[in-house]
Amino acid sequence: MEDDGLPTPDEILAVHEQLEEAYDLKHRGLMKAAPRLKLEREVLAPAREYENPHYRAAALLWELVSLHLFEDANKRTAWTVTVEYLSRHGIDTDHLGDETATVVRRIGLFSVEELATWLETGDIDTSRLPED
Repeated sequence: MEDDGLPTPDEILAVHEQLEEAYDLKHRGLMKAAPRLKLEREVLAPAREYENPHYRAAALLWELVSLHLFEDANKRTAWTVTVEYLSRHGIDTDHLGDETATVVRRIGLFSVEELATWLETGDIDTSRLPED
């Protein structure tokens, strides 16, 4: 963990490796070269732009899903890393509703600001989510 409480690139990669094992993923590994550099520049740097832990978590979640660094389990990795980050800051996610999986699956429908509000309050515009 960095001084700012964000995970390191190695910690993110370790979470993904744990998920690969836990879910016995068929498609394993990375889709992009230089994963540590990409995680630092494209995920952690944008998250550091925020002071508020909910906003940092939202940026972490949004950027990790959007980067699509892994062959499989990008969303699971992003959600697990985000929950761990929030937990390190004494913030739980028990107040988030049944829409959590759909929100994470459809992350591109929301801004970082909307996701931060959702992580803090549990409120998000579910009318924008497609019916599953």
